[in-house]
Amino acid sequence: AIIDSGHIKFRGEAYHPYHFNCSSCGSELNADAREKSGELYCLRCHDKMGIPICGACRRPIEERVVHALGKAWHVEHFVCAKCERPFFGTRHYEKKGLAYCETHYHQLFGNICFVCNNVVTGDVFGAFNKSWCVGHFACSICDRKMSHKTKFFEFDLKPVCRVCHEKFPGELKKRLKKYHEEVSKKQIMANS
Repeated sequence: AIIDSGHIKFRGEAYHPYHFNCSSCGSELNADAREKSGELYCLRCHDKMGIPICGACRRPIEERVVHALGKAWHVEHFVCAKCERPFFGTRHYEKKGLAYCETHYHQLFGNICFVCNNVVTGDVFGAFNKSWCVGHFACSICDRKMSHKTKFFEFDLKPVCRVCHEKFPGELKKRLKKYHEEVSKKQIMANS
């Protein structure tokens, strides 16, 4: 049965629901009536039949069903919480009762490379609350590749190699040093 402004659609025609009785308990039907195998049922009897109800639209699922997040879903209604695209059988990631596609899960909770914007699949280089693929971590000025062992500096929340940092004007280096000392003090006080 399809609800249509107080009517139900049964076998292709619109009817007032009170013209029908439940095929199971015989009670007069209302707009919540459900159709199964060519018969009409009240919502209570329909639910007793064990037909899953979609967690999104609250309608019965009579074809393919997806079981996730402790609920049943129509395939087209099981979607990423961020982009709202259906998964259609592709992998999903769960966090705090919601489902996310791989890209949005990693953007919100995981590691996305700051340079290539792809999920970091191997080793992760992390700095300044950002992540990089190990091969993409480079000086933001000269693009020289750096590693965990390379000494680097922060400028505008981006990495700068020692060579480029040495080329900065003396006054800029003093201001950066003072700024980083103040930030460090605030972090120490916040953690105390």
